Amino acid sequence: MQDWTDKLFFGLQTLLAYVQLQFERREIYEWVLFFFPFTIFGEIPRYILPAVWLFLLKLFRCQPDDLEQRKRFLATKPSVSVLLVGYNEGECVANAIDSLLEFHYPNLEIIVIDDNSTDNMYEVVKPYADKGLVRLFKNAAATGRGGRPSASNFALHLATGEFILSVDADTSFDRDSLLHMIGSFYDPKVGVVAGNLKVRETGQSLLADMQALEYFMSIGLRKRFLNLFGMNVQASGAFGAFRRQALLECGAWDAEIAEDADISLKMKRAGWKISFAPEAVALTSVPPTLRQLNNQRNHWDRGILRNYYHKHGDLLKFWQYDWRNATEMALEYFFSFFLTLFYAAYLVAMLVYDPRLLLFAFAVCYLMNVVFAFIQAGAAIYLSERRAEEWRLLDVVVLWPLYKAWYRVLRFKCIVLEMLRINYEIAYLPASAWRNAPRW
Repeated sequence: MQDWTDKLFFGLQTLLAYVQLQFERREIYEWVLFFFPFTIFGEIPRYILPAVWLFLLKLFRCQPDDLEQRKRFLATKPSVSVLLVGYNEGECVANAIDSLLEFHYPNLEIIVIDDNSTDNMYEVVKPYADKGLVRLFKNAAATGRGGRPSASNFALHLATGEFILSVDADTSFDRDSLLHMIGSFYDPKVGVVAGNLKVRETGQSLLADMQALEYFMSIGLRKRFLNLFGMNVQASGAFGAFRRQALLECGAWDAEIAEDADISLKMKRAGWKISFAPEAVALTSVPPTLRQLNNQRNHWDRGILRNYYHKHGDLLKFWQYDWRNATEMALEYFFSFFLTLFYAAYLVAMLVYDPRLLLFAFAVCYLMNVVFAFIQAGAAIYLSERRAEEWRLLDVVVLWPLYKAWYRVLRFKCIVLEMLRINYEIAYLPASAWRNAPRW
């Protein structure tokens, strides 16, 4: 044991001496060039400026005020159909239905589709249907489940509402969230409204807290900022609202592994706006284990790459479509996909050139990412209506770069698999759906 301790101590001494030597050999401007071009022109505009901007807007109460327009629109009591589609959701579907019933909205119908479940989902929902609280249907086809897109289209065919709320069975909703979602449709150009998803299991595990931070920054903060400029391009499948007319015009849901991204981009292509309703809060369940999270992100990332840049890549033609769509899609591609590949190449090059310098770069970048994450998470929590409960998440921000590094490795794997078309037919959709699905 003493021998290993001595070797570790000697290795640290050698590394520190090397770092000191590097500082002595290089001028300050060289270190600035080494670390900061991407930070100044990439990380700060992408992540820090939105946080600071939104913080100042709230601090000085400068947010756009459309409260009266929303009230006038909601006073007309527009009809709403909730589509709750699930497969083997017997454990959580009752909680979702109870939450939806607490909306107490006078012109609401709830349609539940059991997509050929093998558990007790249908039996759990049946008492609600018997009381007339929901409309329940079951896909009992011999071919098995049809998949989320197919079941959603079936539910849409049955729905009568002017507006459609599509939700997940493992999600619950604040009592006033429906009003905030539907109120956004006062603008006749809005075809889709994205809700503000948060993590139900916050505080139960470190992995759940990491995902909670991610949701704060990518949804609660990023979508709020993009909303100021009409640049949102996606609503989550777990909590999204649609204008029925717009859905029908676009042909509703296609058989895709990221059907929420696909339908959102189809709406954008048709000229509809996507709005974000930050006050419409829903709590969703997140994967409890790293393996389950890997599976979820595999189909998310591959679905985004496939739908954003293969199927709907022509939206990048800013001279033909809205330049705001092209800008956000281009930025997403640069930061999420191009830089992931660049990062892998950078690691290989640095390992060959100078591994010790790479370790030093890791340490500096780690500290920078912690600072950036504190700024983002702090701003997101400050903007939140639940900030009294959520401040404690700042305790785990110091581990955010590790979570981010793990996700970068996973995303690299997803990119390679998608580029090479390996395991193209992800099990998220059943074989029956893949038979008729186009390849992109």
